Amino acid sequence: MPTIRTILALAAIEDLHLPSVDISHAYLNGKMEVDVYMEQPEGFTQGNPKELVCLLDKALYEAKQGSRQWNKRIHKVLTELGLT
Repeated sequence: MPTIRTILALAAIEDLHLPSVDISHAYLNGKMEVDVYMEQPEGFTQGNPKELVCLLDKALYEAKQGSRQWNKRIHKVLTELGLT
């Protein structure tokens, strides 16, 4: 929340237009840096579900890497904008 408040405050001070701020799915956009496998989710089965698993290429909310990937991504974007 402090990051969101900071962005909104800077936009208000500088009279900038923010077309949208979509934070609700932020964790789902983090790229995984290590191989993480999971069981096939309910309703999605291909082949024998006991033998086949899914390889994640993006983070999930329950994945430990989700918050870290989000933090790294937002840090990079904010740094590129000149914020510290």
